[in-house]
Amino acid sequence: MTIVRVFSSCAATALGLSCAASAWATPALTFTPGTFTAANSNQSVGWQFDVLAATTVTGLGWFDDNADGLGLAHQVGIWDPSGALLTSATVPAGTAAPFDGQFRTVAVAPITLVPGNGYIVGGENFATSTDRLASNVPAQTLVPTLRYIDATFSTIGSGFVRPATQSAATNGFYGPSFSVPEPAAVAVMLLGSSCLLMRRRQK
Repeated sequence: MTIVRVFSSCAATALGLSCAASAWATPALTFTPGTFTAANSNQSVGWQFDVLAATTVTGLGWFDDNADGLGLAHQVGIWDPSGALLTSATVPAGTAAPFDGQFRTVAVAPITLVPGNGYIVGGENFATSTDRLASNVPAQTLVPTLRYIDATFSTIGSGFVRPATQSAATNGFYGPSFSVPEPAAVAVMLLGSSCLLMRRRQK
C-alpha cells in the first residue's frame, strides 16, 4: 500500500470514528440526588459556574429523577458572563430525548465556552410540572474544567430568561444542565483532523 493510500485509509477511518464520537458525551455535572425537592414555579431556574479552561458543549438537558420521562418540555440555555444567550434547545416531554443516567439531553451544535467567571445554565420551569427540581443535594461533581458557584432563579412569571438571582440553597437547581464530549471522543476527533492534514500535505 502506498503512503498516499495509507493516509487516505487513515483519514477515512478517523473521520468515520469522529462521526461516531459525536454521540459520545458525558454530563458536565453529576450528583447524588438526595431527597430535597425545590418548589416548581413559573420561572427559570439553573446554576452559575465558572469556566477554568475551554470547554465544549454538545448537549442541553433536564433532570429526570425516575428515568421515566419528563412530564413537561423545558427550554434550556447557557448564558455567558455578559448575559448573552450562547445556545438553547427544548428538551421534550416524555422519553424521546436520550437519557444519560440523570438528564434527558438533546444535542446542540457544539460551542466552546472560553475561560471566564459567571456563566449560567438555566431553563424554564412551571408550577404545573411534576418533574423533580433537585437542590441541597448531598454530593455533586463537575468536570475538571468547570467550577460550581451557586443555584440561581428568575422572578415568578418571567418565562425563559437568564436566571441571574443567586439562591440561598446549598446547591442546585437541577433542573437544567449540559453535556460535554468524553475524552475519548476528543482524541478521536483530533486523530481525524491530523490524518486529514497529513493527506493534504501528500497531495
